[in-house]
Amino acid sequence: MAAAPRFSLAEAERLLGPAVVETVRRQVDAAPPLRPEQREQVRAVFASARAMRPVRPAADAA
Repeated sequence: MAAAPRFSLAEAERLLGPAVVETVRRQVDAAPPLRPEQREQVRAVFASARAMRPVRPAADAA
């Protein structure tokens, strides 16, 4: 089983393009900070996540 490709910020920025990246950065900068309970909810989601095996399409399994 092949490992999932690692996330690359540089590759994501290249795929999206400079205009999209700049728009997203402006939106993030303008957003209010997370409240403590929101931050805890996000932390809990990541803490409870489990790695899953890739699922093969049914056509490939036959």
